[in-house]
Amino acid sequence: MDAIFEAYIAAQRRRRPSPLTLKAIRHALGQMQRWLDEHDVAAGDLTLLRCEEYFDGLLERQAVSTVRRHLAYVRAAYRYGVRHELVERDPTADVRLPRLPDHDPATYSNEQLRAIHAAVRSEREELVFFLFAFAGLRLGEVAGLEWRQVEFEHWQIRLAGKGGKLRLVPLHPAVTELLREQRPRSGRREQVLGTINGQRLAANTLGRSVRAIVDRAGVDVEQPSHAFRRTVATVMYENGVRARVIERIMGWAPRQMYERHYLRVADQQMHEAIRGLYRDDPICERQQRSLQPVAVPTTSDEPSRWLAAETAKLERIEQQLRETG
Repeated sequence: MDAIFEAYIAAQRRRRPSPLTLKAIRHALGQMQRWLDEHDVAAGDLTLLRCEEYFDGLLERQAVSTVRRHLAYVRAAYRYGVRHELVERDPTADVRLPRLPDHDPATYSNEQLRAIHAAVRSEREELVFFLFAFAGLRLGEVAGLEWRQVEFEHWQIRLAGKGGKLRLVPLHPAVTELLREQRPRSGRREQVLGTINGQRLAANTLGRSVRAIVDRAGVDVEQPSHAFRRTVATVMYENGVRARVIERIMGWAPRQMYERHYLRVADQQMHEAIRGLYRDDPICERQQRSLQPVAVPTTSDEPSRWLAAETAKLERIEQQLRETG
């Protein structure tokens, strides 16, 4: 790989990005390098015209969003090279790509969610469904989720999102119930959804599993795993949840100073927002059961055995004090 690209990858590695980010950068620059080698062009000699030719070819095979992200990585590498005098100019500076098409984001209706849940065939698939539909997690977050990130005592999941940003996601009662059932069965495995060999589950593998469930349900949607995330955000918005609360749950907004250094538990507004998902039109029996009020037995007029015993102790102590006084 050319020295420009190698230097940029080394610089990114020093910044400690997420493994998926570093993998995406390597993939984009590696693909660019292969094209340069095929056309016998050095990275430092690339012209605007040849650069546009390269990205035009990508647009014939890939989605606009994918090519735009690819351009961002290549452009960042060249800008790094210019700053450090590894190349005289950035050939990507004037490359212009089509705008992303403007369309309504794909979400699931409650009826579709019920159909998808009905298509679940195993406890593992049920857990996957609930983590997507009741927590709004990203595909990579679900695939890499570890038990140490699940904080039952605070009813929340602690995540390191994009850029290593801390994010606290409240646990819906139905998700908490399901995770508590699964915890003893996982044994000493660190991952909530690991492979048979106890290794981390690849995001692509999980994505194919989600696609299979959605297809079995007869629901036609692009990016099925991300549609769950959009659905969670949309339902919270329709329920009147404040934008700031939604942004904190979804991990969209930059965190404030107090959140970075002092916040350790998701606040009540965040918990209420998650508990309110599909509340008026539940999508499965487990959710209905988790939202039912728990009957608390009323106390009897007669003192309990424990209270009677403690009262007797106090009376004996008082009697001893009177006798010694």
